[in-house]
Amino acid sequence: MSGETEEVDGAWVDFAARLAAAGASITGPEFPSDSRMRAEGYRYVTRLTALALQLYLEFGDADRPSFFRYGGNTTPFGATNCDNQYLRAFVDPGGIYRVHGHVGGLQELLFSVQDGEMVLGKTAVLAELSLADLEIGDDGSLDLVLGGPELGGNWMPLADDAVYLNVRQFISDWELDPIATLHIDRIDDGAATEPATATPVDIAAGLDRAATWIEASVPFWNQYSDGMRAGLPVNELSAPNRPVGGAVNMLHGGSRWSLAPQEALVVEFEDVEATYWSIQTYMLGWLQPLDFARRVTSLNDAQVQRDNDGRVRVVLAHEDPGVQNWLDTSGLPDGLVSYRWINPEREAGPASTVVALASVRDHLPATTPAFTTEDRRAQIAARIRGIDRRFHR
Repeated sequence: MSGETEEVDGAWVDFAARLAAAGASITGPEFPSDSRMRAEGYRYVTRLTALALQLYLEFGDADRPSFFRYGGNTTPFGATNCDNQYLRAFVDPGGIYRVHGHVGGLQELLFSVQDGEMVLGKTAVLAELSLADLEIGDDGSLDLVLGGPELGGNWMPLADDAVYLNVRQFISDWELDPIATLHIDRIDDGAATEPATATPVDIAAGLDRAATWIEASVPFWNQYSDGMRAGLPVNELSAPNRPVGGAVNMLHGGSRWSLAPQEALVVEFEDVEATYWSIQTYMLGWLQPLDFARRVTSLNDAQVQRDNDGRVRVVLAHEDPGVQNWLDTSGLPDGLVSYRWINPEREAGPASTVVALASVRDHLPATTPAFTTEDRRAQIAARIRGIDRRFHR
């Protein structure tokens, strides 16, 4: 047996053992312990594993970069935005890259050069451009250069500690909004000219990096969730703020909900003019979004019903209250609810009130239309179509 064979054999055994340990760790006292959340935790570890293997074994080559789609409804992590199309490509800070494609008709797009993984202590956004910062062709075409000497037009620097380019596209109308087509090529003298052949050393290194990311992610997002739970008011949404590692033009706020079976949380806010806004729900412990394809667990500026007084009212409840703007807790007695605004014209925090589910209508305008069971089925069917379209299923 060759030395490289022994190395990759050992790397696989080590990876499998570390994955098993990461799964076993969720039985610790710091993690949720009821049967549903324990099961969600194991699924969470499998999702992290699927992501990590894609990141570090399939798309980790900065010489032959390719955009990798992540953060979908089956690959969420770290408070994934249910309305985003996330893309990522690894970069060499000494390289020069061309990003090109079609972005015509998009609502918002953010390019962020980042210094590494938040779960590994890297939180810096080294450079960032939004759609408004870019020169777009009349036909919707985009050409953007990363790295090298500063250029006029669409250019972003690659600092010495740059690790990857992150792309976030915000999609409000899941069925109709355009979806960007983007490609990335390395164009400097260091660009690879031959197809890659993964070596045993490459596979061993990728398995080690994947295991390290999984090991860090499981406790990190649990601790992050605990920090949010401790720092957020209960059933009262916090004022908007800009979190560490977030986009400079985006504001966030949130709350922990805690509701008895026949209670509801009515959230009310002004329909502030913004490039994009949303309100979404997350699990405690794992900081994953609730099932946003098959349940109405998130709403955005294109999906809500607006009241005649220029305000939006959303009802968070365990059971369907018969209004369009329902956020379904899927039966979880507590969790996190978060809102996002991009480029809001002003900051106006939401108000919220806990009410009896049976009296929800008393806390809504008389003009709020009823929403039938058939309406709900159609709403969820549209969500599923939108998810299938966005993630090419």
